Amino acid sequence: MKKAFMLVAALTMGSAMAKPYVHAADTTVSKASDAKTGGTIRLTVAGDFDTYNPFTAQGRPNIPELTDAGGLITSDPNTGEYEGYMAESFTISPDKRTYTFTLRPELKWSDGQAITADDYISTFKIIAADEETSLNSYLFDNGKAVTWKKLGDRKLSLTFPRATVQNLETISYLTPQPDHIFGKAFGNGGAAGVKAVRDLWDVGTDVSKLVVSGPFKVSKYARGERLTLVKNSFYGQWNKDSAGKALPYLDGLQYSVVKDQNAQLAQFLAGNVDLYQPSNRDQLAQIVAAKNSGKLSVDVLANAGPNASVDFLYFNFNKSSDPFKQALFRNVKFRQAMSMLVDKDAIVDQVLGGLGVAAWTSVYPLYKDWIAPDVDKYKFNPAQANKVLDSLGFKKRGADGIRVDGKGNRLSFTLTTNGENTRRQQMARLFADEAKKAGVEVKTSFVPFNQLLGVVYPETDAGKLDRKFDASITGLSGGGFINPVGVSASLACGGELNGYNQSSKCIQPWETQQFNLFNKSTAEFDTAKRKAIANQIQKLQAENLGFIYLASQNAHYAWDSRVQGEYPKKIANPLWASSYFGPRDIALTWVSK
Repeated sequence: MKKAFMLVAALTMGSAMAKPYVHAADTTVSKASDAKTGGTIRLTVAGDFDTYNPFTAQGRPNIPELTDAGGLITSDPNTGEYEGYMAESFTISPDKRTYTFTLRPELKWSDGQAITADDYISTFKIIAADEETSLNSYLFDNGKAVTWKKLGDRKLSLTFPRATVQNLETISYLTPQPDHIFGKAFGNGGAAGVKAVRDLWDVGTDVSKLVVSGPFKVSKYARGERLTLVKNSFYGQWNKDSAGKALPYLDGLQYSVVKDQNAQLAQFLAGNVDLYQPSNRDQLAQIVAAKNSGKLSVDVLANAGPNASVDFLYFNFNKSSDPFKQALFRNVKFRQAMSMLVDKDAIVDQVLGGLGVAAWTSVYPLYKDWIAPDVDKYKFNPAQANKVLDSLGFKKRGADGIRVDGKGNRLSFTLTTNGENTRRQQMARLFADEAKKAGVEVKTSFVPFNQLLGVVYPETDAGKLDRKFDASITGLSGGGFINPVGVSASLACGGELNGYNQSSKCIQPWETQQFNLFNKSTAEFDTAKRKAIANQIQKLQAENLGFIYLASQNAHYAWDSRVQGEYPKKIANPLWASSYFGPRDIALTWVSK
């Protein structure tokens, strides 16, 4: 924390003179004097966007994230330290629980109204009241609420229940929404207030009514066709490049809806798309071949490292309408057998073209120094998997080769993933093929991502106890680097991102142990001790396999040569790259022609 306190002192000294946020010169390869203003970046998106509402948006990319400026603070990719962003200064109390912020006076929404403490306060109230919104868990720590206080039009404070290493990280995720729209709808709060907020800004909303803080705002959206974003000029009043020029440089972004990943690649190879992230060797090879033959003028950054993301398989612990499957999926021996039917080497070789890394725990392979030893106990071993399935009573095989237990229950289930993602579909098929050899019938089902989210994460308490799926492959991306063992939302029983158990109570002791250890790790400011706790968490995960982690694909980035302003080489890696725009800050991106 020594560095943090030094930062506080420096920022406090600077607060006497208000100034916009200046993007550091060392976060782009371009000289500010070379950057040109204007132009539009062309991108593709795999599926339709489902809402403009930041409190109901799920999945990525989503429009609210694309039009959001960020939070009170941000991290410097060169140092990893947090610094003021929307806040021109902040202080931390001696007990490390209360953070006090002073906002920049230049902050404005896209409709010209000032961004004030009221916007933050009403946003916090809504997030805390709406258990279904994605950031809800960030305003609670093991059931205890974060509190906040307005100290003036431009000043506010947040107080956490306890000091944790992740408090600053949490604050960086909390972005404001316009009080004059959402706060007004929320009114006196309660269920009616939450509903009123959730009813705002569906995709049928007149886009001229949308109010955002980010560099771009929605100009037009035609479902199944295209999303057009244009520059929000108010953003440039408080965001400047190192020479003091208003950002963003670009006039806008244009997303074409191209649902098939092969078609997305074809669009990039045809020169119709500016930014593309190859996901396997074949895609990368096609781009490099086009570049080397002179057919395409592009820049390629291959194998930048494992992505800050992972795909995983999980079984539904909450299937009360089917007691046989619910008991089966809750049986750790069954999950261990299933893990031993996952050929991760084949996934890396055949699905990711050799350009990926097997994953074993909630720590992404990107953070290799944090991965615990000996966590690959249940790696691919069909012979041992057969023995375990025998021990569970599934000894006989029917005419179709599928195992049956003494009560006639067939060892059969459906594995669901999202239809837009060919990578996960291939993973599902590989697993199904290996499972069939062991006498396990795995029927695959590929559905739209938003439909899958609705099934895995139902909103009602009754729905959470009887979820309508057997097993699924999805994934996580993002998260923090301070304590990369995971986040509360995925490690807590009933957490918003806990795919195997959506009930509010832990079902098995290891679930409770895991979450208690996670809470202990967040309060440990000694990095070595925090890593030791993270190792204990990972050993629980490796033994009990709530999530059967599959693999992280290596990141590759390609962009049309007209696109300029990427990160310098030392920070052009998946840790700092944007999920949407690759190794660049979109505000500092420009086009040369």
